[in-house]
This record gives sequence, structure tokens and C-alpha cells, in this order.
Amino acid sequence: MTHPEQNPYGYPPQQPGQAGDSGQQLGQPGPSFQPPGPSPEQFQPGYPGQAPQQYQPYPQPPRKRQLDADPGRFTWWDAGATLLYILGFMTGLISLLIYVLPGVSDLLTSGVQEDLNLAAFLGNAISYGILGTVAIVLSFGALVRSIRTFSYLWWLKLLLIPVIWVGILVFNAALVLILGEEPQTSQNQEGIVEMLGVVPFLAAFVVIGLLGPYVEEYFFRHLLIGKLSRHVNIWICAAISVVSFPLLHFLPALVGAADDLTLVAVLPYLTMGLAFTLAYILTGRSLIYAWLLHAFNNTMSLLVTYYVMPWAEDMEEQLDQLEQAGHILRVVLVGA
Repeated sequence: MTHPEQNPYGYPPQQPGQAGDSGQQLGQPGPSFQPPGPSPEQFQPGYPGQAPQQYQPYPQPPRKRQLDADPGRFTWWDAGATLLYILGFMTGLISLLIYVLPGVSDLLTSGVQEDLNLAAFLGNAISYGILGTVAIVLSFGALVRSIRTFSYLWWLKLLLIPVIWVGILVFNAALVLILGEEPQTSQNQEGIVEMLGVVPFLAAFVVIGLLGPYVEEYFFRHLLIGKLSRHVNIWICAAISVVSFPLLHFLPALVGAADDLTLVAVLPYLTMGLAFTLAYILTGRSLIYAWLLHAFNNTMSLLVTYYVMPWAEDMEEQLDQLEQAGHILRVVLVGA
């Protein structure tokens, strides 16, 4: 009896093109064919015996942005400070009360110009000391919050302070040239220069470089923009602040006691008020940043007054002496 040839692989031999049990051609798996191991549908990441884990995309950290310092609500204490500023400081009432003090009154009656300038400085120093103390006490919470929000891009803010100061100078100089006018100094600035001639730099720095800017920033930025913007659009408040800030420095002209209210004289105060206002708003109503910018501006003015101007005048005198010496030398040489 003839036995069929055995297939060494255990499968019955098939001819090319012949269908298998599943009706598929040779070399193609049938519907019941399953590759070894778990199916793709059964494969889930995790340990055996645990429920499949659902993987979420990695959360992106929230983007940092400038936070608002929240100046708070306008209080009756703020109203009282405003009245003190308007009725006591702007009208000169506080200074009049200071001038009757012993020692200060003697300076006023001495008839010496240096003593009069010193008395004027003492009046401003005590006035700013009183108002500065009131402003710091009433705005202390907002000041602390502004210091906390200052941490966002703090290095850029510090670098921008001298850049803004130089930008103000360049803008003012260019605009004066365009207008074709001569630079003018306000009566307020002339009075400050006269006072500085009789006091040391450190005293001027404390009063004009630190206290004065904080008092003005408290009223013109913190109250007039920060707190008033709770009820009025912030840009309307900004416009009021920008316009009223230079008028503070021209009170004698407003009441007819001076005639220095010109565009060229007002321009520096107008651009400073605009720069301080924009800096205050764009840094999240930051009282500390507006004060730093204002204090830097005043301090640089003091440095110019105390050190740069005397050096320039000395150099001018030396140049004049050199010019005279050259003229004499030319006369001698020609005569020889």
C-alpha cells in the first residue's frame, strides 16, 4: 500500500494557488489568525492587574504677567490729606506757620539773601516732612503691595529708569529746537536753585530727592489715578493727572504773581508728568516704581546743580583765561 508523502513541517502540502481551510491563499493568515502576545486593543500601559492609566498632556505653566498693586479705596483719611495738601501746602499756609517759629523768623528779618534762602528751604523741608509722613502712613499698604509686584521683570524696570530720564531730556531739547524758542526756567526752578546754594547736598537730597517725589506721587498718581480709577476710566484719570501736575509748579503764574507760564517753561513738567503717569499705569499702578522714577529725576537734577554746573563754570573761566592769555601772547609776538 502506498502512503502519502509526509510533510516534515506538519502541514498538508498545498499547491500554489490552492485555497486552504480558511479559503485564503498560501502565506496569508485567515480571520482566526492571532499573533502571539496581547492584541493592540488589550495592551494598556500600567502594571498587570491595574486599571489602565489615562495619560494627560503635560500642563503648561501659567504665563507670568504684571500684577496690579491694588491702591485700595479712597478713604476719609485720604480726603483729609488732600485738603492738607491743597489748603496747607499749595497756599503756603504751612510755610507761614513755620516762618513764625523762633530762629526761622530771625532769618527772615535779617535782610541777608542767604538767610532768606535758608528760611525758604526750612519751610519746604518741614512742609514736605509733615506731608511725607502723612503720605507714607496712609499709603503704606499700597506701597508694600507695589514692592511685591515690582518683582516681575524688576531688572528691566530698573534699567528703564535712566533710559526714560534721558528720553525726557532728548525729547524736550528736540521740541524746543523745533519750536525755535530759547530755553526758559520757571520761577519755581529759580527759587529751588537759590535755596540749594545755602544747604548741603545731603539735606537737599532728603527733601527734594526723596520726600518731595513721594508726596507728589501719592497725590498725583496714587490718589488721582490709582484710587479715582475705581470710579472713572483710568485714562481719563491719567489725563487729569498729566495736566494738573505741571500746574502745581506754576501756581504764582496762575494767580498773576508771575509771568513764566509759557509752553517752553511748562514743557519739562508736562513730559515728566506724562512719563511718570505711563510708568505708574503700565507697571500695575505701582507706587514704588513711580516714586523711584521721580526720585531719580530729581536726584540727577541735584547732581547737575551741585557738581556739573560748578565744574562747567570753572571750565568756562579757565577757557576765558586761556583766551585772554592767547590774546596777550599774540600782541607781544606782533609787537616783537
